[in-house]
Amino acid sequence: MGMLIKNEFYKLKREWFMAFLLMLSLLPILTGGSGAVFNNSTKSLADLFFFMNNQFSMFFPMVIFILIGSLFYQEYKNKTYINWITYGFSKKKLFLSKVAVSTVISIGFAVILFVAFGLLVAILNGTGRLTGGVSLFLNLAIGFGIEACVIVLITTCLGAIVINLSRNIIVTSVVGVIYGFASCLFIGSEKGFVIPGSFAYRVSMSFLDKATYYDAPVPATIGGCISFVLCFEVMFLVGLLVFSHKKKIEN
Repeated sequence: MGMLIKNEFYKLKREWFMAFLLMLSLLPILTGGSGAVFNNSTKSLADLFFFMNNQFSMFFPMVIFILIGSLFYQEYKNKTYINWITYGFSKKKLFLSKVAVSTVISIGFAVILFVAFGLLVAILNGTGRLTGGVSLFLNLAIGFGIEACVIVLITTCLGAIVINLSRNIIVTSVVGVIYGFASCLFIGSEKGFVIPGSFAYRVSMSFLDKATYYDAPVPATIGGCISFVLCFEVMFLVGLLVFSHKKKIEN
Protein backbone atom coordinates (compact mmCIF):
# COMPACT_ATOMS: atom_id res chain seq x y z
CA MET A 1 0.00 0.00 0.00
CA GLY A 2 2.82 2.36 0.88
CA MET A 3 4.44 1.78 -2.52
CA LEU A 4 1.17 2.57 -4.29
CA ILE A 5 0.78 5.86 -2.41
CA LYS A 6 4.41 6.79 -3.10
CA ASN A 7 3.85 6.02 -6.77
CA GLU A 8 0.75 8.25 -6.85
CA PHE A 9 2.72 11.19 -5.47
CA TYR A 10 5.47 10.52 -8.03
CA LYS A 11 2.93 10.79 -10.86
CA LEU A 12 2.07 14.30 -9.67
CA LYS A 13 5.61 15.69 -9.91
CA ARG A 14 5.08 17.34 -13.28
CA GLU A 15 1.32 17.97 -13.15
CA TRP A 16 0.54 21.69 -13.62
CA PHE A 17 -2.99 21.36 -12.25
CA MET A 18 -1.64 21.06 -8.69
CA ALA A 19 -0.50 24.70 -8.78
CA PHE A 20 -3.89 25.70 -10.16
CA LEU A 21 -5.68 23.80 -7.38
CA LEU A 22 -3.51 25.43 -4.73
CA MET A 23 -4.42 28.85 -6.08
CA LEU A 24 -8.10 27.87 -6.19
CA SER A 25 -7.80 26.70 -2.58
CA LEU A 26 -6.56 30.15 -1.58
CA LEU A 27 -9.42 31.93 -3.36
CA PRO A 28 -11.43 32.26 -0.09
CA ILE A 29 -8.63 34.46 1.22
CA LEU A 30 -9.04 36.85 -1.71
CA THR A 31 -12.85 36.83 -1.78
CA GLY A 32 -13.26 36.71 2.00
CA GLY A 33 -10.70 39.45 2.50
CA SER A 34 -12.40 41.57 -0.14
CA GLY A 35 -15.74 41.06 1.57
CA ALA A 36 -14.29 42.13 4.90
CA VAL A 37 -12.71 45.24 3.37
CA PHE A 38 -15.95 46.11 1.57
CA ASN A 39 -17.91 45.78 4.82
CA ASN A 40 -15.24 47.59 6.84
CA SER A 41 -14.78 44.54 9.06
CA THR A 42 -11.01 44.11 8.83
CA LYS A 43 -10.43 45.02 12.49
CA SER A 44 -12.31 41.99 13.79
CA LEU A 45 -10.81 38.52 13.68
CA ALA A 46 -14.32 37.10 14.05
CA ASP A 47 -15.64 38.98 11.02
CA LEU A 48 -12.63 38.05 8.91
CA PHE A 49 -13.10 34.38 9.75
CA PHE A 50 -16.81 34.59 8.98
CA PHE A 51 -16.17 35.93 5.47
CA MET A 52 -13.33 33.51 4.76
CA ASN A 53 -15.13 30.44 6.06
CA ASN A 54 -18.25 31.14 4.04
CA GLN A 55 -16.15 31.20 0.89
CA PHE A 56 -14.22 28.11 1.99
CA SER A 57 -17.39 26.04 2.42
CA MET A 58 -18.35 26.87 -1.18
CA PHE A 59 -15.04 26.78 -3.07
CA PHE A 60 -13.11 24.00 -1.32
CA PRO A 61 -15.45 21.15 -2.36
CA MET A 62 -14.80 22.23 -5.97
CA VAL A 63 -11.05 21.88 -5.37
CA ILE A 64 -11.47 18.38 -3.97
CA PHE A 65 -13.68 17.27 -6.87
CA ILE A 66 -11.09 18.42 -9.40
CA LEU A 67 -8.25 16.88 -7.39
CA ILE A 68 -9.68 13.39 -6.94
CA GLY A 69 -11.07 13.53 -10.47
CA SER A 70 -7.64 14.37 -11.90
CA LEU A 71 -5.96 11.55 -9.99
CA PHE A 72 -8.22 8.96 -11.57
CA TYR A 73 -8.53 10.73 -14.92
CA GLN A 74 -4.78 10.71 -15.55
CA GLU A 75 -4.98 6.91 -15.84
CA TYR A 76 -7.68 7.22 -18.50
CA LYS A 77 -6.10 10.20 -20.28
CA ASN A 78 -2.58 8.71 -20.41
CA LYS A 79 -3.96 5.27 -21.32
CA THR A 80 -2.21 3.74 -18.32
CA TYR A 81 -5.40 2.40 -16.77
CA ILE A 82 -4.88 -1.19 -17.95
CA ASN A 83 -1.28 -1.27 -16.71
CA TRP A 84 -2.31 0.29 -13.41
CA ILE A 85 -5.01 -2.28 -12.62
CA THR A 86 -2.65 -5.16 -13.46
CA TYR A 87 -0.07 -4.21 -10.81
CA GLY A 88 -1.13 -7.23 -8.81
CA PHE A 89 -2.74 -5.27 -5.99
CA SER A 90 -6.34 -5.68 -4.90
CA LYS A 91 -9.02 -3.37 -6.27
CA LYS A 92 -9.54 -1.93 -2.81
CA LYS A 93 -5.86 -0.98 -2.42
CA LEU A 94 -5.75 0.67 -5.83
CA PHE A 95 -8.84 2.69 -5.01
CA LEU A 96 -7.54 3.53 -1.53
CA SER A 97 -4.21 4.78 -2.91
CA LYS A 98 -5.96 7.47 -4.98
CA VAL A 99 -8.34 8.40 -2.16
CA ALA A 100 -5.53 8.53 0.40
CA VAL A 101 -3.34 10.79 -1.73
CA SER A 102 -6.27 13.10 -2.51
CA THR A 103 -7.14 13.26 1.21
CA VAL A 104 -3.58 14.10 2.27
CA ILE A 105 -3.19 16.80 -0.39
CA SER A 106 -6.61 18.30 0.37
CA ILE A 107 -5.85 18.53 4.09
CA GLY A 108 -2.50 20.07 3.20
CA PHE A 109 -4.28 22.70 1.09
CA ALA A 110 -6.64 23.43 3.99
CA VAL A 111 -3.69 23.93 6.35
CA ILE A 112 -2.04 26.30 3.88
CA LEU A 113 -5.31 28.20 3.57
CA PHE A 114 -5.62 28.68 7.33
CA VAL A 115 -1.99 29.80 7.59
CA ALA A 116 -2.68 32.27 4.78
CA PHE A 117 -5.73 33.45 6.73
CA GLY A 118 -3.48 34.14 9.70
CA LEU A 119 -1.12 36.12 7.49
CA LEU A 120 -4.06 38.09 6.08
CA VAL A 121 -5.17 38.96 9.61
CA ALA A 122 -1.65 40.08 10.51
CA ILE A 123 -1.30 42.18 7.35
CA LEU A 124 -4.65 43.92 7.80
CA ASN A 125 -4.40 44.51 11.53
CA GLY A 126 -0.89 43.92 12.77
CA THR A 127 -0.06 41.06 15.11
CA GLY A 128 -0.75 43.01 18.29
CA ARG A 129 -4.07 44.68 17.46
CA LEU A 130 -6.51 41.84 16.88
CA THR A 131 -9.99 41.77 18.32
CA GLY A 132 -10.15 38.43 20.13
CA GLY A 133 -6.42 37.77 20.24
CA VAL A 134 -4.34 34.65 19.77
CA SER A 135 -6.52 32.40 21.93
CA LEU A 136 -9.51 32.96 19.63
CA PHE A 137 -7.35 32.30 16.57
CA LEU A 138 -6.22 28.95 18.00
CA ASN A 139 -9.80 28.12 18.92
CA LEU A 140 -10.90 28.86 15.36
CA ALA A 141 -8.15 26.57 14.08
CA ILE A 142 -9.76 23.64 15.93
CA GLY A 143 -13.20 24.32 14.49
CA PHE A 144 -11.82 24.91 11.02
CA GLY A 145 -9.84 21.68 11.23
CA ILE A 146 -12.98 19.69 12.06
CA GLU A 147 -14.87 21.31 9.20
CA ALA A 148 -12.04 20.70 6.72
CA CYS A 149 -11.71 17.01 7.66
CA VAL A 150 -15.44 16.37 7.23
CA ILE A 151 -15.55 18.17 3.87
CA VAL A 152 -12.42 16.40 2.62
CA LEU A 153 -13.56 12.87 3.51
CA ILE A 154 -17.11 13.21 2.17
CA THR A 155 -16.24 15.13 -0.98
CA THR A 156 -13.29 12.90 -1.89
CA CYS A 157 -15.51 9.82 -1.89
CA LEU A 158 -18.26 11.58 -3.83
CA GLY A 159 -15.77 12.87 -6.39
CA ALA A 160 -14.35 9.36 -6.83
CA ILE A 161 -17.83 8.10 -7.66
CA VAL A 162 -18.41 10.80 -10.28
CA ILE A 163 -15.05 10.46 -12.06
CA ASN A 164 -15.25 6.67 -12.28
CA LEU A 165 -18.79 6.80 -13.59
CA SER A 166 -18.11 9.51 -16.16
CA ARG A 167 -14.38 9.11 -16.86
CA ASN A 168 -14.58 12.74 -17.86
CA ILE A 169 -12.76 15.47 -15.94
CA ILE A 170 -14.98 18.21 -17.37
CA VAL A 171 -18.15 16.47 -16.17
CA THR A 172 -16.54 15.87 -12.78
CA SER A 173 -15.45 19.52 -12.49
CA VAL A 174 -18.93 20.77 -13.41
CA VAL A 175 -20.51 18.48 -10.83
CA GLY A 176 -17.95 19.79 -8.31
CA VAL A 177 -18.94 23.40 -9.00
CA ILE A 178 -22.64 22.54 -8.63
CA TYR A 179 -21.96 20.59 -5.45
CA GLY A 180 -19.90 23.47 -4.02
CA PHE A 181 -22.76 25.91 -4.44
CA ALA A 182 -25.42 23.42 -3.36
CA SER A 183 -23.51 22.52 -0.18
CA CYS A 184 -24.07 26.08 1.09
CA LEU A 185 -27.84 26.08 0.65
CA PHE A 186 -28.67 24.28 3.91
CA ILE A 187 -26.17 25.93 6.23
CA GLY A 188 -28.83 28.04 7.91
CA SER A 189 -31.43 25.29 8.22
CA GLU A 190 -32.10 23.74 11.63
CA LYS A 191 -32.40 20.37 9.84
CA GLY A 192 -29.22 20.98 7.88
CA PHE A 193 -27.22 18.77 10.24
CA VAL A 194 -28.22 15.77 8.10
CA ILE A 195 -25.93 17.18 5.39
CA PRO A 196 -22.30 16.67 6.52
CA GLY A 197 -20.96 19.85 4.88
CA SER A 198 -23.62 22.05 6.45
CA PHE A 199 -23.17 20.36 9.83
CA ALA A 200 -19.38 20.80 9.68
CA TYR A 201 -19.80 24.49 8.89
CA ARG A 202 -22.06 25.06 11.90
CA VAL A 203 -19.63 23.17 14.14
CA SER A 204 -16.77 25.33 12.90
CA MET A 205 -18.68 28.58 13.40
CA SER A 206 -19.70 27.51 16.92
CA PHE A 207 -16.04 27.86 17.91
CA LEU A 208 -16.42 31.51 16.96
CA ASP A 209 -19.85 32.10 18.47
CA LYS A 210 -21.88 29.41 20.24
CA ALA A 211 -25.08 31.27 19.34
CA THR A 212 -24.56 30.25 15.70
CA TYR A 213 -25.03 26.57 16.55
CA TYR A 214 -28.34 24.69 16.38
CA ASP A 215 -31.21 25.56 18.72
CA ALA A 216 -31.32 21.89 19.81
CA PRO A 217 -27.56 21.25 20.09
CA VAL A 218 -27.56 17.71 21.51
CA PRO A 219 -29.93 16.10 18.94
CA ALA A 220 -28.25 18.07 16.15
CA THR A 221 -24.77 16.95 17.22
CA ILE A 222 -25.80 13.30 17.51
CA GLY A 223 -27.71 13.43 14.24
CA GLY A 224 -24.87 15.23 12.46
CA CYS A 225 -22.26 12.70 13.62
CA ILE A 226 -24.44 9.77 12.60
CA SER A 227 -25.16 11.36 9.23
CA PHE A 228 -21.45 11.98 8.60
CA VAL A 229 -20.44 8.40 9.44
CA LEU A 230 -23.23 6.88 7.35
CA CYS A 231 -22.60 9.17 4.37
CA PHE A 232 -18.88 8.50 4.46
CA GLU A 233 -19.29 4.73 4.67
CA VAL A 234 -21.94 4.59 1.94
CA MET A 235 -20.04 6.88 -0.45
CA PHE A 236 -16.78 5.04 0.11
CA LEU A 237 -18.39 1.65 -0.58
CA VAL A 238 -20.27 2.96 -3.61
CA GLY A 239 -17.06 4.52 -4.94
CA LEU A 240 -15.21 1.24 -4.48
CA LEU A 241 -18.05 -0.68 -6.13
CA VAL A 242 -18.12 1.68 -9.14
CA PHE A 243 -14.35 1.43 -9.52
CA SER A 244 -14.42 -2.37 -9.22
CA HIS A 245 -17.20 -2.61 -11.79
CA LYS A 246 -15.21 -0.52 -14.24
CA LYS A 247 -12.27 -2.83 -13.79
CA LYS A 248 -14.33 -5.88 -14.67
CA ILE A 249 -15.57 -4.18 -17.83
CA GLU A 250 -12.01 -3.40 -18.92
CA ASN A 251 -10.93 -6.98 -18.40
